[in-house]
Amino acid sequence: MRSRGVLLGVTVAGVLLAGLQGCTAVSRGIGKVTSNKYADARSGTVWVVPPPQLEPPAPDNKTVYISYRNISDADVDLTELLRSAATEQGWQLMSNPQEAKYRLRASTRFFGEVDPESGGQGIARAMGAISGAAVGVGTYALVRNQTDSWAAGAAAGGAAGGLVGVGISNASTPREWALIIDFVLEEYNEEPVEFTLLSDNDTNATSTAGVGNSRMGDGGANSTGNSRTAEITQTSQYFPHGVRLSSWANQMNMKETEAMPLIRGRVEKVVKQMLPQ
Repeated sequence: MRSRGVLLGVTVAGVLLAGLQGCTAVSRGIGKVTSNKYADARSGTVWVVPPPQLEPPAPDNKTVYISYRNISDADVDLTELLRSAATEQGWQLMSNPQEAKYRLRASTRFFGEVDPESGGQGIARAMGAISGAAVGVGTYALVRNQTDSWAAGAAAGGAAGGLVGVGISNASTPREWALIIDFVLEEYNEEPVEFTLLSDNDTNATSTAGVGNSRMGDGGANSTGNSRTAEITQTSQYFPHGVRLSSWANQMNMKETEAMPLIRGRVEKVVKQMLPQ
């Protein structure tokens, strides 16, 4: 009798566990029936600082030097993505930056979960100026959404009781992920130009450029570091335009592994839009 009770308990626990594991799929299915916009994965981009409108280059001037660094806490490598996006648009990649008509320098600043419907804009704006870009050019210009409307959608309804009901409820919660990247797009000019540049000296690799002495981590947590910024006047034949992008994805109970492929696809599309055609 006792063994039967133990067996029954194990069986019930197994059924509940299986139900919990399938809660995300169930919630998304219900969401589709109720027209909940979070039932299907959605993604988009937000220009926090939009790219400049540059004149299209002559075919023999479509040469670009691309560099990438990751100064976030996440393991994100976009090197090959940036390069392939450029070559698909007919750009010739240069190994020597001094031989390129354009230079695109990208820095991943943040990847993590953000508030749903925020597009990562709050974190992006808290990062201050773009290190290495000319000061006063495009800084906090009009934010332009490259996505569908963010109007409120219908909530998913109906859930079973007990643990499975709690699991479905949690699985119905929208989760959003954002990747924030700073770009410095440098354009070659025949005559040297003078501009003011933001110089950043930071002992903490993941600190935000141009802001105090702390950095923004996942979930908005802070940790201390030493950061100093200064404006310097520089003369160069390459004028550095600053661009800041937030690429996001959301869905019911979206996991990091589900969000990243969508976000990478958005970033690839954006690179094709940034380089002048």
